Amino acid sequence: MKGKNNKVMKVSITQTMMLWAAVLALTVLRLSVATSGSFTESEAFLSVCAAHPAGGYIEGPAGVPLLLALFKVLGGSGLFFLRCISPLAVLILSWCVWWIGRRIAPHHQALALWAVLGINLLPSVNLASLVMNGAMVTATTILLALVAGWSATAETGKTSKGLAPWALFGGALALSTQFWQITGILLLIAIVFVFMNRGFKAIPWRGILLALFLLILGWVPSLAWNARHDWILWSSVAHGFDSIPIGSFALSLGLTVTIASLITPFLVRLAYLGMLWRVVVILLTSVAALLSTAILLAPQLLPSGLPSPAGMTGFRELSGEVLALRKGHPDSKGELSFLIASTPGLAAILGSRIIVEYPERPGSPSVFVAESPSLNSSYALWPSYPDAVAAGVKDNLYTEEKSVSPFLGRNALYITTESKEELPQTITNAFNAVALLKETPISVNGKQQMIRIYQCESYRTLSL
Repeated sequence: MKGKNNKVMKVSITQTMMLWAAVLALTVLRLSVATSGSFTESEAFLSVCAAHPAGGYIEGPAGVPLLLALFKVLGGSGLFFLRCISPLAVLILSWCVWWIGRRIAPHHQALALWAVLGINLLPSVNLASLVMNGAMVTATTILLALVAGWSATAETGKTSKGLAPWALFGGALALSTQFWQITGILLLIAIVFVFMNRGFKAIPWRGILLALFLLILGWVPSLAWNARHDWILWSSVAHGFDSIPIGSFALSLGLTVTIASLITPFLVRLAYLGMLWRVVVILLTSVAALLSTAILLAPQLLPSGLPSPAGMTGFRELSGEVLALRKGHPDSKGELSFLIASTPGLAAILGSRIIVEYPERPGSPSVFVAESPSLNSSYALWPSYPDAVAAGVKDNLYTEEKSVSPFLGRNALYITTESKEELPQTITNAFNAVALLKETPISVNGKQQMIRIYQCESYRTLSL
C-alpha cells in the first residue's frame, strides 16, 4: 500500500512539473511575440495617463496608469519592459486557477493541473497577454482577491492565524479595487458565506472590520477624485482602458479573462462526471487551442478592433511630415499651427514622438484631441485649445464673454483617418476653412491605413 502511494505521488509530481514546464514555455512564447511588435493606441494612451497621475480617469480606475508610472520610476521603460507585464501576470493568474482547482476537487489533484492548462489555452487569455492594456493585470488582481477571501473564510474559527488571513484579504481588495472598483463586493460575499456555513455567531467581525478598513483605504483616492469631478466615472461615455468593440457594444477584456478563469476549473470538473461531458470539454479545449495558436503565431491576422502586438508602425515618418507641414504653413502672423488628432490614441502616439510646447496653455499635451460636447476621454480634463482662459475683448454691446480661448484666430493641423466628407462638425464649424494637405500611410495591426493631415485656418470656437 505504501509503495502504491509513493508511485501515485511520483506520478503527481511528474505531471505537475510537466504542466508548469509547458506554462513556462508558453510564457516564453508570449514574451517573444509581445515584444516583437510596436505600440498600440491603447498603450500609448495609458502612457500619457501615467504621465498625469490622478486618483482616477474618465476611462476607469487609476491602477494601470499608476502601475506604469511606478514601473517607469523603477527603470522600466520602452516597449520591451511594458510588454513583459502581461505575460508574467499570466503566471500569477495560473497559480490562482490552480489554487481554486485544488479547493473544488481536493481528491482529484489532476483537475487543478488540467484547469491551469485550459486557462493557458483560452483565446481571451492569450489575447490579453500580448499587449499591455491592463486586462491581464485587472483579471489577476481580482483572482488574487478572490483567493485571499476564500482562504480567509476557510480559516474562520482557526485561532492560530488570527487576523492575518483577513488582513491579507483586505490588502488584496485594496489592490484589486485600483483596477476594478466593484471588487469590494467580495467582502460581502465572504460575510454571507461564513453566515451560511457557520451561523451568525461565527462571523469574525474583527477580521471583517480590518478587511473593510483596508478596502476603504484603497477606495479613498478614487472616491476623492470622483467627488471632485461630479462622479464622472459612473456617468462617463468613455470606453474603459481594456475595452474591445463587439458590434455596437464595448466589452471589458479584463472581466472576460476573469470570468473565464473562474469558470474553467468548474468546467474541467464536469469532465470527471461522465463521458459526454468529457467529450464536450475536449472539443471546447481543442477549439480554444486552435484559436490561441492563431493568436500567438499570426497576430497580424486578428480582426480590426482587437488588441494586437503588431501595433502601429509608420509614425516616425508621419511625425516628420506633421512637423514639416507645421513649420511650412504658419498663419498670417507667423504663428505655427497647433496640433489636433481625431482620437485619444492617435494623439497619444503622435505626442510621444512630437514635442511641442504651447505657452498659451502650460502643461498641455503636444497633440490635442478634437473638442467634443461629451467627456469621452481623459484628454477632456487636461489643458486644451478650446479652454476659455484668456481675457476676452471688451465690448460695450456684449459683456458676457469674460474669457476666451487663447488659440482664437490661430491655425491648426488636424490629423485623422477621416475623409473630407467624414470630418466632424467640431472641426468644420470651428475653423473658417479646412483643406487637405497631405496623406501618409501607416500600418495598424499589419494592415495599411491612410492618415490625412488637414490645414484648419483661423480657429473661432464652436457656436453655442
